[in-house]
Amino acid sequence: MTTTMMTVAKVLAVVCCAVSMADAIEYYSVDGVFGGTKGVKGASLICSYNNTDDSQNLTIEWYKNGEQLQSNSDYTITIPEHGVSNLTIKVVGKNDYGQLYSCIFKPNGTKKDLTLYALPIVQIERHGEKSKTVTEGNHLDLDCTVTGYPLPNVTWSHEDSNVDLTDKQNVTSASNVSVSLGLNVEKMNMSDRGNFVCKATNFFQDAVHAKNDTILVRVKDRLAPLWPFLGIMAEIIILAVIIGVYEFRRAKQKRLEEQKDANEQAVLTGITPRQDSPNVRQRKT
Repeated sequence: MTTTMMTVAKVLAVVCCAVSMADAIEYYSVDGVFGGTKGVKGASLICSYNNTDDSQNLTIEWYKNGEQLQSNSDYTITIPEHGVSNLTIKVVGKNDYGQLYSCIFKPNGTKKDLTLYALPIVQIERHGEKSKTVTEGNHLDLDCTVTGYPLPNVTWSHEDSNVDLTDKQNVTSASNVSVSLGLNVEKMNMSDRGNFVCKATNFFQDAVHAKNDTILVRVKDRLAPLWPFLGIMAEIIILAVIIGVYEFRRAKQKRLEEQKDANEQAVLTGITPRQDSPNVRQRKT
């Protein structure tokens, strides 16, 4: 007997209660194939009747939460063949998680119930960004949405165990199959940079099932926006100093040259330079 099931939600169909041989019905767990969160595929639930003497005359009815199902756009029901019948849920959604499915073989009325379980699906709201950047001293807001049945337990953590996020988490919305857990850090420090992890776990079939999603948060220096401006200002100041020194030296050199020309002209014309001229040396007698 083979059963195919492709479901992005990694859905499991399992027996919700013990099955005794006296019931003459077997139930099979149906394992899902994880494929992300974008696709939508179905799941198959199986009922098998072991009493070969009666199997040729069997009919079957399938129910969801007490309401009889028919083959339609949502479900496909196969008639019992060799005592086996399948209920195929064409598109598995959150409305199917945790619901009670029942198969009843006729005419003897043998019945068993199955529950559809779902492993956690974890998704951090990224708004199209692969990572998030905040400025030092500003607040950080993250939100993580998880679906699964039983309802998963969700926690936020940091890759650095020294960063405590215990009192910074709050549930923003919840139902019987999904929960959103927010993370709010009022004041980010440079040491808070790193990977923030949203982890979800639930328990069924005597096993703990865990899944997580991670986002990298970068912390930017609060003075970072000023560095380009300070760099430009420093360049302007340095340039102004260089120009000022150059102009001062050029002006001084020009004055010296003008005085030299004046002295030379005075010698040629026989005019003695003024004694009070600052550029004329006084000879001691």
